[in-house]
Amino acid sequence: MGIELKDFRGRITPETWCWLEALSRATGADQQAIVRDVLHRWATEQLHASSIAGKLLRAEGIAGNEGEGGAR
Repeated sequence: MGIELKDFRGRITPETWCWLEALSRATGADQQAIVRDVLHRWATEQLHASSIAGKLLRAEGIAGNEGEGGAR
C-alpha cells in the first residue's frame, strides 16, 4: 500500500502555473504529481540539512532547537 497523502490546496503565481502546465504537457504528468514530487524532494533536503546542522551545533556546544548544549 502507498503512503497516505495529505490534502493541500494553495494558490500559485501565474508564472508558476505556466511552468507547471508546460511540464505537464511535456511529460504527461499531472500538475499535482509534479508539485508533490518537487515539494517532497525539497522537504527531504531540508530534513537532511537540519540533521547535519543539529550535529554541527552539538559538536560546537551550541544549543539547538531542543535547548541542548550550552548557549554562548
